[in-house]
Amino acid sequence: MVFSNRILEQSNFQVTLELEELHTKSPINLWQRAVFWVNPDAQFLYVNDAACSLVGYSREELISMTMHDVKPDFSKQDWSKYWKTIKQQGYLYFESLHWTKEGQSFPLEITFSYMEYNGNEYGCILVRNISQRKQASLALQRDNEANKRKVQQQAVELSEAIQQLNREKALRQQAEMALEQEKQAEDFWHFVSMVSHEFRSPLNIISLSTSLLKRHHHRWTEEKKLQYLQRLQTAVEDISLLMDEVLTIARAEAGKLKFDPTPLNLIQFCRDILTEMNLNESSQHKVTFISQGDRQVCIDRKLLHPILRNLLSNAVKYSPIGSTIDLVLSYQDEKVIFLVKDWGIGIPYSDQQQLFKPFHRGGNVGDIPGNGLGLALVKKLVDLHNGQINVVSEVGVGTTFAIALPLSQPV
Repeated sequence: MVFSNRILEQSNFQVTLELEELHTKSPINLWQRAVFWVNPDAQFLYVNDAACSLVGYSREELISMTMHDVKPDFSKQDWSKYWKTIKQQGYLYFESLHWTKEGQSFPLEITFSYMEYNGNEYGCILVRNISQRKQASLALQRDNEANKRKVQQQAVELSEAIQQLNREKALRQQAEMALEQEKQAEDFWHFVSMVSHEFRSPLNIISLSTSLLKRHHHRWTEEKKLQYLQRLQTAVEDISLLMDEVLTIARAEAGKLKFDPTPLNLIQFCRDILTEMNLNESSQHKVTFISQGDRQVCIDRKLLHPILRNLLSNAVKYSPIGSTIDLVLSYQDEKVIFLVKDWGIGIPYSDQQQLFKPFHRGGNVGDIPGNGLGLALVKKLVDLHNGQINVVSEVGVGTTFAIALPLSQPV
C-alpha cells in the first residue's frame, strides 16, 4: 500500500524478505517513539526498545503477550472491530489508556497502520506517551476553571457592590428627600410665621385705631379723626401690598405665575411708574430718569412693574431726604438694562448673600419699616424673564441694582 510504503520510507524501515531479519536489522530500535508490531490476533510480533521502556516489559515478555495483556479492558470483540476498521481505512488514530507492568496507567497517543507483506497481515502501532500533555491540559483546564470561577465571583461581587450602591443611593435619595421635605416644611412654617408677624403690625394699628375712634369720636376734632382714619388706610394698604407680594411669591414658587410678554414702550412705562409713585420734581428725593436709546421689546408689563416699583421704593426708603436716585434705561446686545442707583445707607457685605431670601433685611436698617419680601419678589420675577440681577453696594455710600432682561421673550 502507498501509505505503508511512505511510513517505511520516513522511518528508514527496510522490510526484508523475512520478518526475523526485520526484527534484527531495522533501525526501528533507534526510534524514541515506541513501536509495536502485531498480527491479526493481537499478538505482539516485535517491539522496539522504546516500547519496552514505555510499558516496563522486556522484548521477550511482550512478544509472548497480546494487546489484551497490556490493556485488560480491551476485549477480543473490541480488537476485531479495530482490525476491521484499520483494514478498511489503512490506518487509525486515537487516544487510549494503557498499563505498565507495575500496574500504573498512563494515556497514549496511538497511530495504528495496516500492512500486508508476503501475503501476511500486520499492524504497526506507533505510540507516544502524552502524560505531560494531558497534565498540562488538565492544569490549563483547572486554571481556566479557576479563572472562570474567579471571574464569576468577581461578577457576583460586582453585582452585589452595584446593588449595594443602588441601595445606598436609594437610601441617600430618600434621606435627601426627607431632609428636603423637612426643610420645605421648616421654610413653609418660617414663611407663615413671618407673614403672620408682618400682618400683626398693620392689624394692630387697625384694631387700635378703630377702638380709639369708637371710644372717642364724639370728643375728637375732625383733624384728629382724619389722622386715625389715615392710619387705618395706610395699614390696609400695607396689608394689601403684603398679600399681593406673598401670593405672587407663592405662585412663582409653585410655577403657577402666568408669564405673558407683550410689546412694550419702556420709556413711557418707566415715566408712568415714576408718576404713579409720586417720584417727580415735587417729591422729597430727586429722581433722575435717563434713557439711552429706544428699542422694541417684548416683556410682561405686569411682572416688570413690581420689579421697578420695589427697587425704586427701596432706593427712596433707604436714602436720606433730598438725595438723588437714578433710573437708567439702556440696551446691550440683545438685552435691556435697568439701573436703579441711590446714595443711601448701603447694604452690609454679610447681608448681600442673603439679599433675595424672603423676609431677610439688612442689619443696618434700624427702625426703617419693611417686610423683607420686596427683593425676594424681584428675584423671582427676573428669573421668570430669564434675566439676571446684580447688586453693588457699600455701607454709607449707596447701592446700585442692575437688572438685565432679554429684549424678546417667547410669546
